[in-house]
Amino acid sequence: MVHRPSFLPALAGVVTSVVLTGVVLGGPAAGSPDAEPVGQRASAVAAQGSADAGAPRSRQAPDEEYDAPLHITIDELTPGALPRRGPLVVRGTVTNADLDGWQGISLYPMINGAHCTGCAAVMTTSAELKVAAESDPESPVGERICTSITAACSGVVQTIQSLAPGATARYTMKIPQAVLRAELPKPTAGVYWFGVHASGESASTPRDHLADGRARTFLPYVPERSAEVVDTAVVLPLRGRIAYTADGQLGRTARWQRALSSSGDLGGPLAFGAASGDQPVTWLVDPALPDAVRHLARGNTPREIEAVPQEPDEPSPTEDDTGTGDDDSAGAAADDGAEPADGGPLARAADSWLRRAEVVLGSDRVATLPYGDPDVAAAATSLPDLYDTAREHPGSVLTAWNVKGTPVVAPPTGYLDQTGIESVSDGAVVVLGDQMFPEEAYPTGPPATGMVDDHPVVVSTTGAAEGGPGPDSRLSPVALRQRILSEAAVRLSRSGGDAAPQPLVVLLPTSVAPAGASEFWQGLDVSWLRLTDLDAVADQADGVLGGEGAEARQIDPATLDYPEDQELLEVDSSVLVELGRLVRASRSLQSILGDQYRIAGQLLDEALTGASYSLRADPRAGLRLARTRGWVEDQLAQLSVDAPRGVTLSGTSGSFNVAVRNTLDYPVSVRIEATTDQGAEIGVANPIVLAANSRSSVPIEATMTSAGVHNVTLRLTDLEGNPIGADDELPIRSGQVGVVIWAIIGTGVGILFVAIGIRLFRRIRAHRHGGEESGDAGDGTAGDGARSAETEDAGAP
Repeated sequence: MVHRPSFLPALAGVVTSVVLTGVVLGGPAAGSPDAEPVGQRASAVAAQGSADAGAPRSRQAPDEEYDAPLHITIDELTPGALPRRGPLVVRGTVTNADLDGWQGISLYPMINGAHCTGCAAVMTTSAELKVAAESDPESPVGERICTSITAACSGVVQTIQSLAPGATARYTMKIPQAVLRAELPKPTAGVYWFGVHASGESASTPRDHLADGRARTFLPYVPERSAEVVDTAVVLPLRGRIAYTADGQLGRTARWQRALSSSGDLGGPLAFGAASGDQPVTWLVDPALPDAVRHLARGNTPREIEAVPQEPDEPSPTEDDTGTGDDDSAGAAADDGAEPADGGPLARAADSWLRRAEVVLGSDRVATLPYGDPDVAAAATSLPDLYDTAREHPGSVLTAWNVKGTPVVAPPTGYLDQTGIESVSDGAVVVLGDQMFPEEAYPTGPPATGMVDDHPVVVSTTGAAEGGPGPDSRLSPVALRQRILSEAAVRLSRSGGDAAPQPLVVLLPTSVAPAGASEFWQGLDVSWLRLTDLDAVADQADGVLGGEGAEARQIDPATLDYPEDQELLEVDSSVLVELGRLVRASRSLQSILGDQYRIAGQLLDEALTGASYSLRADPRAGLRLARTRGWVEDQLAQLSVDAPRGVTLSGTSGSFNVAVRNTLDYPVSVRIEATTDQGAEIGVANPIVLAANSRSSVPIEATMTSAGVHNVTLRLTDLEGNPIGADDELPIRSGQVGVVIWAIIGTGVGILFVAIGIRLFRRIRAHRHGGEESGDAGDGTAGDGARSAETEDAGAP
């Protein structure tokens, strides 16, 4: 497990102050030209010492706490290392930041030479460079040279007669080799302090020995006999905040306008890297960024469902021919050559950026981040599938440009915990900052490359990305270049010729300014530094797996520092949960639309950018994802299923109809999934194809295996069986009730026929009995008549 120390910021500040006092703040005696009070900035130094090593310093601006009346810059320093032949040439500006005018301004070079008693020692480690870069700008680290007029110093000291408030004057200072050798007759390998001091006077400030303005930088020295070369990879980032609104537009367009400008966080690195010419440079690209810029170039229109363009020989999609289709994972990759929409200055700026980026990325090495630059540490815990989803989702613009980059994971802070490292499942190179390697576990310094189990690791020098020591701009091209040269120089001094020096990897900040970029790249052209790309350095890490020395190159993740404050900075788990819901909903919408229409690609673009490192501190990140999911659910809610209030089957099986309605303007294909108890089985003829704005009656087959009433729930799902929200319930009476009814009816019919038979039998019998009685009655009547006749005859006279 990655070690998570709990360091108190105050303790860190105290320790840094002590180190600065012992290593950097040793200065000349009080009477020397550079002598100044040291204690007045102690609190500022302590505060700098507790700063996060993974966060680069602010934009091109002087130190905010430095309030000298004269501000000096070093815009050119040629060469970038201490020369042993020829002069050292310095060019820059002096600006009057005071309310009073200044007169008689003298500019002196400053260096911690061999004759400087109490000056800072030559720096030979990265740790010393880091401490020096964070030191108080007013700390005495060297002494002014050429304070006395000599033949060798003729023309070195520059004079500005007067400088009005707010005015700026340029200077050029050429320090001859004789002066340099006088100050450093036998220089030692390492890094020296170098700078420019200004001394003048104003109406409120008389001339004294204190510097009224200063600029500082590092000046490395590598002996000419050195045959070693430091492989150095300079990495420029194209990453940043991408936040979509609920309707699919990019928000904060004014910020995008500034970022795309030549001095912005997107335009600046692009112009800075383009100035490298034929020298190797590696671009660290979030594939979501060119896609977002293209969206701006096309007018930043709201999200909509689009028909997939058909090939000329293919028929147009009809409402009844929708297909099933897969997720539109590639997004809207077609029509990349279309002209930008008339969206005003922002669209034109975005289109211009895209054209320049296509040229640059097509000719240089590219390292690709997972789509959207997700917070890998947070996702490894709360949404483990996110990394694979982001890595597999291609950037449509990079795909159209045929840009194929090396998979890389590179947190902007340089921190990644063990769980995050283990979640990198595709063999991507993991770039960690050197601040994750504590001195107690790595006394000789962090490794340059290595393996964490089977994950190749490249270690970047975060200090180099922090730039120079100030008080002038710490991230100016010269300050950055001198820091990189110095980091390479201390690597050479550490190797001592016994082994090849470790490679140097520098991830520059997004705030690099293109002004002076050519000076940066030209100054890196020294015999002991060889520019290379990140792939070449990563091959050293990947090459040790299974080879000789592979075990020695293994990095124990338990020795790595992952501070508690980094854990607290991670994207909140609620944001990742909302992201997962949005991804699932968007896939369902694409599933019902089929392959004739596309929307999932754009929705996945938006979802994957919602949990990026750049949104760590954004409290509205989860809300934006939820609102986007609301839009998807509104589309899905336009499909409904209506079942009858109840169904009574005439037997153990039967059928009934339900109504399915689609009010979308697009044809869809859905499924009906039924759930009920164990006494019933429901069958549906899936899938169900619905035309746009239509209603269809769908037959449902039901089979009952037990008597009683069964409650059935019918749900609409996508083609993969995922519910899309619409459902209905109905009771179904078992077919066993019908059997009883038929039994009763049958019994009644049987009784009826028996009754009819009995009645017929009685009628027949009655009829026969009635006939016999009729015959007997006829005989009796005749006899009576005869007897009557006889009686009458007998009684006659």
